[in-house]
Amino acid sequence: MKTIFKLISILFLSQLLSCTTCGTKGKPEINDFSLYQGKWYEIARLPNSFEKGLKCITATYTCNSEGMILLTNRGINKDNPEDVRTLKARAWIPDTKHPENLKVQFIWPITKDYWLVHIDRNKGYAIIGTPSRKRLWFLSRGKTIPEPDMTELIGIAVKNGFSSQGLIYVEQSCSE
Repeated sequence: MKTIFKLISILFLSQLLSCTTCGTKGKPEINDFSLYQGKWYEIARLPNSFEKGLKCITATYTCNSEGMILLTNRGINKDNPEDVRTLKARAWIPDTKHPENLKVQFIWPITKDYWLVHIDRNKGYAIIGTPSRKRLWFLSRGKTIPEPDMTELIGIAVKNGFSSQGLIYVEQSCSE
């Protein structure tokens, strides 16, 4: 469970660090990695087993000196606040013609494909998904997304072939 959580976290960070703009089914343009470095809060997601029972989930992205994107996902067990789960991964863009597509590696040599579905750098929101469209995450620079903005983001995800049925909203009540 910890390994999968790390992979997802790395994907979030990698995708956010690698892109600055993205429209529905559009290609993000790479022009400033620093805009996406730092902490992102997971606001909502489609159900998955590796984040079950967690709250206060974050993804922190950094770039190393070799240009690799490093991702650290963190979540706290709802039933035991002392149980802090961390997953680390690395990510890269395999084809510079498609910077919205990332490879994320939680465990060598296994990689997973992730997509930056949408990013709004002005509001600090991002949508991350997988090509199978079975995994989806809504991220924010802040701990919440106002309802009108969340409705818009869900619409973007649906237009890109993702389901909005069964979204899980993440409790972000932890102090930092």
